[in-house]
Amino acid sequence: MADALAADVPDPPDSAWLTQQTRYRSLVGALLYCATNTRPDIAYAVGMLCRCMSRPTDDLMRDAMRVLHYLCLSRDLGLRYGASLRRPYGMSDANWAVQHSTMGNVFMMHQAGISWSSRKQDSVSLSTCEAEIVAASEAAKEAVYVAAFSNELGIMDSEPIDLFVDNKAAIDLAYNPEHHQKTKHIQRRHFFVRELVEEKRINVPFVNSVDNLADFFTKPLDARVFYPMRDRIMNVKHPSEGDGAVPLTA
Repeated sequence: MADALAADVPDPPDSAWLTQQTRYRSLVGALLYCATNTRPDIAYAVGMLCRCMSRPTDDLMRDAMRVLHYLCLSRDLGLRYGASLRRPYGMSDANWAVQHSTMGNVFMMHQAGISWSSRKQDSVSLSTCEAEIVAASEAAKEAVYVAAFSNELGIMDSEPIDLFVDNKAAIDLAYNPEHHQKTKHIQRRHFFVRELVEEKRINVPFVNSVDNLADFFTKPLDARVFYPMRDRIMNVKHPSEGDGAVPLTA
């Protein structure tokens, strides 16, 4: 993605810039529709593009066109759901490499994603543990909804839903009701995940970072990592693989 910040872009008075702004907003809006409905593979890229809606640059416009080109090349790709006895589960993650961490989560059911998110954290995290606990608490809200919806459909029992996290410090904080010196500054609203754990509504098991599908929504990935993880989230089957999944294409 382009490194230009919206704050560094001057206010051009000409109508050409206003035309580009309209085109950029229209294009990103269309991409956002795909990203939130059937194409989780572009969720991170579109989320980054959305951060500069008011002052797009030529570089950002080219980035948006690259995402559109990727969709064109993969227009036959879509979510594929198949029969599975595994209960719904979720994963959350956060990227602490920038000032405002990008957090992501994904919930899986019947071999593919049913809910996903990629967005910037509102507050500045002072540690990876804080960034992860904030991301887990946001994901926990979706976990409550997924569990309730699954119960209504009769496909899930009353057992706690699993929300996998790849940070052991955040997991310990989710299960430990005591405040520590390094975490007492974290706002109460970010400990929502702890309240759900105490109420036995969710579990927070550990998952290795390489297996954490939520990592897909927090940062740009190398192609060697991007495509295999995309295939796992969308349950993409290659021609040599047989399956009885039903495709839902964008």
